[in-house]
This record gives sequence, structure tokens and C-alpha cells, in this order.
Amino acid sequence: MSASNILVATDNSMRSELAILRAARIREQYAAKLTLLHVVDDDQPPELISDASLGAERLLREAAARIDPSGVCEVATLVRGGDPFEVIVNVAQELAADLVVMGAHRRRILKDVFVGTSIERVMRTGSKPVLMVNQSPRGPYKKVAVALDLSEVSAIALKTAHALGFLGSAAVTHLHTFEPLAKGMMIYADLEKDVIDAYVARETVDAHRAVDALIAAVDGGSAGYDVRLGEGAPAAFIRRAVEEIAPDLLVIGTRGLRGFQHFLLGSVADEVLRTVECDVLVVPPVS
Repeated sequence: MSASNILVATDNSMRSELAILRAARIREQYAAKLTLLHVVDDDQPPELISDASLGAERLLREAAARIDPSGVCEVATLVRGGDPFEVIVNVAQELAADLVVMGAHRRRILKDVFVGTSIERVMRTGSKPVLMVNQSPRGPYKKVAVALDLSEVSAIALKTAHALGFLGSAAVTHLHTFEPLAKGMMIYADLEKDVIDAYVARETVDAHRAVDALIAAVDGGSAGYDVRLGEGAPAAFIRRAVEEIAPDLLVIGTRGLRGFQHFLLGSVADEVLRTVECDVLVVPPVS
């Protein structure tokens, strides 16, 4: 399986150009249908909306021509008015896209706020996987890290990454944090270090087995992979692992608490998504 219907949301910035280039690579690799979307702010005078729409249409046509100079496999273009995140979510549903590709959010010099940006809102409220592109593509993804918390959400994220074709030929490392619950009490009770270490070692083995079981349930365990385990806060562990592994792509899932809350929103995603340099595939639980 692979991505077959891709929507690229572009604001015609350099960040969006990277997203277009990555989507073009995926399209070429899997012969996928590709649509380029630009959203014009409709909260302005009609003449400005018209001028902005015409300019956007021209830029989208130029981008489509760069992707497919021959015009044999037409790249569709769309210009819509409205709130960017609402339009992107709605168009993704209209087109039955199986992947939304967007450029990374603007990184501010003094303070980087991820929550509230268009891409964060699309990730939080949409039902489609979102690929946030940070890097200029150099070919198919060769090294992929997958953050797992052993939930059904993680299973869906892993399954979706497989279905989109991102894991087929890549070296995959699964990242999982666990908390040896009795460790703190053992330290408080002043038990010997060897006893505590032996307990943590057993917990580590159990955590590894649980990760293996989840992976086997998703793909039968047929593909080769590595597992990296860590104790403590997921955000710090994921950031550190990404720095050390240097993957091309990080895969994470989102959890729909009361339908709107983000699994990694604020604590983990606001740290991970605004700091990692690799591309990130964010998968909602309904993918």
C-alpha cells in the first residue's frame, strides 16, 4: 500500500515549497494524485480577495508545471477563501485525501509558539494524517523513528505509516518510554542499588516485549526494526532520540480526548514539533 491521494496546503512561502517538493517525490514514487491548495483570507475587501486569488492561482500553476513539466499527469490546483485551517480540513474531506502535506510552522526568533498555528489546528481537529515537512527532500525516507505508547492510537499511527508506504524500505526505530512504578519507592526505602537495577532491568524487558507485541499485531513482525527504550518524560526522550538517530521522518499519533484534545498537545507536541529538524507524520486516531 502507499499514498494515493495527496493534498498539499501551501501559503506560497519557502516552507511550503519544501512541502510541495516532498509531495512531488511521494507522487512520483507511488503515482499518486496530487492537489495543491492555497487559502486566501476572505476577511478583506473584495478587490483584494480577487487580486490575491489571481496571484495564488498563477503561483500554483507555476508550481504544478515544475512538478510535471510534460503535463501528462495533471497536478490539480485549488484556491479557496476562508480560514486556512477550516478550509484545509474541509478540502481534505471533500477530496478524500489520504495525506495532507504542509510546510513547518514559522519559527520565531525570540519565542516559538506552536499551539494555535494553522498546522497545529489542522493536526488537532482534522481526521487525516498530516506530514509536516521541515527538510528539503533527498529521496524516499531512509530512516524513520516511530513514537509508541502501546495504545490503540500508536497502533493506528504505525499502521498508517505502513499504509502510506513510509516504512517499506526504511530503517525503522521504535521509541517508547516507560515508568518503573516501584523504583521511586525502592529508592525511598533505601534498597541496595543492585536490587533496584535488577527490578528496572525486568521492567525494561517487559516493556520491550510489549513493544514487540504491538508491532507484531500491526505488521506481523516481518519487518526488521530497532527499539529504543527510555524512562521518564516522553518529550525529552523523543527529542534526545531524534537528535541521536537523526531520522528523516518521525511518526507520532494523536489521542482524541473528548474529541478535541491532542495526545501530544502542549506538553509533548509543543516541544517535539517545534524543535525537531526532521519531517513529522502526525496521525489522528480515526485515520
